[in-house]
Amino acid sequence: MARIVHIALKIEDLEKSTRFYEEVFGIYQTKTGHARGHVSRHMTDGNIDLALMVYDSENEEEAKLVGPGPAIHHIGIEVEDREATVKKIKENGGEIFSDPEEGALKFRCPDGNLAEIVGIGRYKKKDKSQKSRIVHVAMKVPDLEKATKFYENVFGFKQVSTERNRQHISRHMTDGETDLALMVYDSESADEAQWAGAGPRIHHWGLEVTDQEAFAETIRQHGGQILSKPGAGALKFRAPDGNVAEIVTAGRYEKAKVA
Repeated sequence: MARIVHIALKIEDLEKSTRFYEEVFGIYQTKTGHARGHVSRHMTDGNIDLALMVYDSENEEEAKLVGPGPAIHHIGIEVEDREATVKKIKENGGEIFSDPEEGALKFRCPDGNLAEIVGIGRYKKKDKSQKSRIVHVAMKVPDLEKATKFYENVFGFKQVSTERNRQHISRHMTDGETDLALMVYDSESADEAQWAGAGPRIHHWGLEVTDQEAFAETIRQHGGQILSKPGAGALKFRAPDGNVAEIVTAGRYEKAKVA
């Protein structure tokens, strides 16, 4: 089965963001490089690669794909057969826009969000972080059934549950390890819908922590802003880089770990 292995954040201050994820969550650096008009600093929780990207200019083509300012730019999915997956992406309404020779081949999903496919082993597993684990990514989509079929047909992701939470419907899917939530808001004017901006986009990502209350305080101390009301099972916050994430306690997405 295909597997989510990468989340890329578009940010403005590389060192400030690096310190936040290192000091709060124990996510550590693996490498830093420059390619296609941006600096990328790759970090990891020991399982999923987190890339912090600073573009040379907002006019760079890749930067414009998600609009100006901070954003969760794309996710990366590891696949065994690149050629077959490209064929499935096109057949199911996706649009390839990277150079065909790129190691990380980017595409736009029918739901409007950005992703990339990579070969097995591109993002090596490292030692596990002692503080946190990346367990979840959530996408704001316009058509729940159309988006569901795409991730089922192309990547073999399985449905776990569908439920209503506050101002949206969430359909949770899994690659066997990481939870992927497809969210349809009742209205673009809903408070949560606005947190990540208008239209389809990757809304937030989630980290599993041992003590949610203690981490919330640490997030505040390091310049983050808590967005959720106290007591929320998935406590959302805005990181100092402007992007939205959430912290959950161990086991919340345990159903995502299926064969």
